[in-house]
Amino acid sequence: MSEPEHLADPLSVLPPEVVLRILEFTPASALASLTAVSKAWHQFIDVTHQQAIYAAALKNNQPSGRSSPTNTTFSKLFEGALPCKELCKRYALLTRNWAESRPSARESVLQVGNEFIWRFRPDFKRRIFISTSHGGGLYVTDMDTGLSLWNLPSTLDSGGDAVRPFAHLEYQDGMAVFDREGDALEVWQADLEGAKRGEFRRIAILDHDCQTRGFQLSYGTLCVVSTEGQGFVYDMTQRPPQLTTHLDIEYDAVGHLDQSQDVVIYSMGPKGYHVHDKKSGEFLGELQPSLCTEVYHIRPPAVPHPSPRAAFAGFADAVRQGTSRSSYREGVSRKDHLVPIKVERGPLPTPNDPEHIRNRDDEWGAGMLDGDLFTGFSRAGRVFVCSNWRKALKSSVSMAAHSDLIECDSNGRGFDLGGWLSVRNHRVMFEIQDRVYVVGLDDKDRVQVGDRPARGSFSLVTSSVVHLNVPVSFMALYDDAIMTTHTTIAWRQSLPHLPGATPPAPEQGPARIFPVKAVRVLNLAPKIDGDTPDSNPDANESDDSTATGRGLWGSDQATLPLDGVAVSPALVELITMLDEDLEDEEGDEGIVTFTDPFEGESEVDSEWEDVEDDGEGEEDLQGGQSHGDAPV
Repeated sequence: MSEPEHLADPLSVLPPEVVLRILEFTPASALASLTAVSKAWHQFIDVTHQQAIYAAALKNNQPSGRSSPTNTTFSKLFEGALPCKELCKRYALLTRNWAESRPSARESVLQVGNEFIWRFRPDFKRRIFISTSHGGGLYVTDMDTGLSLWNLPSTLDSGGDAVRPFAHLEYQDGMAVFDREGDALEVWQADLEGAKRGEFRRIAILDHDCQTRGFQLSYGTLCVVSTEGQGFVYDMTQRPPQLTTHLDIEYDAVGHLDQSQDVVIYSMGPKGYHVHDKKSGEFLGELQPSLCTEVYHIRPPAVPHPSPRAAFAGFADAVRQGTSRSSYREGVSRKDHLVPIKVERGPLPTPNDPEHIRNRDDEWGAGMLDGDLFTGFSRAGRVFVCSNWRKALKSSVSMAAHSDLIECDSNGRGFDLGGWLSVRNHRVMFEIQDRVYVVGLDDKDRVQVGDRPARGSFSLVTSSVVHLNVPVSFMALYDDAIMTTHTTIAWRQSLPHLPGATPPAPEQGPARIFPVKAVRVLNLAPKIDGDTPDSNPDANESDDSTATGRGLWGSDQATLPLDGVAVSPALVELITMLDEDLEDEEGDEGIVTFTDPFEGESEVDSEWEDVEDDGEGEEDLQGGQSHGDAPV
């Protein structure tokens, strides 16, 4: 038997420049393995040529079209003068977490005033959030502290510079654009001479002689669409912004649009998506999801459905924790924020009801671009995934060859108020019923099936409290975070509509607990320094009223100060008492569930338990009656 052939070590037979060239195409994880092969490899990679090798690995690992990870990260994971090896390590840890079916995430929730947030945009360069609300106004909030920096009032409260309720907001690198009454858009700019941090000043008003339905700002251009067969493209790098292209498009555009460097894509409802050249206005073709032949489906995740009584738990939690609940801080890393979902081949079963939304002509809404990838979302809960939209425009055969369709079970009721989606780094995010789905695609942006996909798919809830679901009005994927609007329970205070304002004095009366739509951030960045943030501390708890001899509604009770807000201890005790049966112990992964202690009992069992309780009460008071003597 011949001896096995031993291959020569490439490091000993190849010139160093050839080895370096080969290592340029080696993933960072493989580099780590090579350093453990021998002392020579360790010396070559981690000592002699460390900067050159890891710089190339970092560049190759960046998503296509991204110049730097620092522009699109919520955390400060890549900030500072870090060596390339350390940057590669951090990027590898972040990528590994994203690939999990249940990634670890740290949650922070930002409440902006007392209004429901409508649209918001993060600016990672200036570390600010810009937002509009259901009630009107424009707010600029510090991304790290949650404190207000600047705002414009609502048109309901002011006749001067103000922002209407439900104003759509677009933003790019210090420029904010929002709509006003009368088919006009206002353009505001930050960082002007003499302006404070976060302060914007108006630089233009763009008027239109037709009904404008939507607009989108990126690549230094603003694209506007009208329902009356017109489109507009503005060069926003000029002062004032200049109209460069006036497009003739098909009538009845629904208002959703997105753009690349050279094209703009309009949603046309039942007719799919129309593509136009931004400079010439030429119609380039249409993306028609109905031509898809590869169909997949996602069923709702198998999570316990809480009983109606569990909705009270969030309210009780807000009371017990006090106004610290509304403070803006990042929680501990947990694995229960994101629940795995599975993509399966084939369509969902056809509903028997002929009036079911999936049996009608579908209507396509939001559509988004990310390089060659285009995705769209429909009223019936279908997701159109086109891996190469430029090739798909060539023919119906090419359209089918480059497209996938994902079906989800949806009633379509929140489509008009929500219907948003986001696409980034081989992932697409959208809302179905009361959950947000994040679906991982493969490296060619095709839908993944099987038990071991390259990227995990998962979902998250849109509300912190059961039966308090409001459609998401903005969502976005970033390199290290998921951001959405999120309905939760918070404290309404007699404050200006600004976070960070001084709380009222206790004698001004108690605060109010109310539902609010806030900004929710799930940070997937690894915790490099090893520090674990403290979870929100419990608010001051009231003493047991029975121990002090005072009744629940005693008139001699004093109010309990919670972070400067007066709250009745009777309310705290009542809520805690009613909620005590709703809580289960926290599991190993930090999942908290609530169960109804009365679920599953028959009427007879319930009556018998009540009689037993009465008997026990009489025994305690009278000292002699047994259960057998209790009347039935």
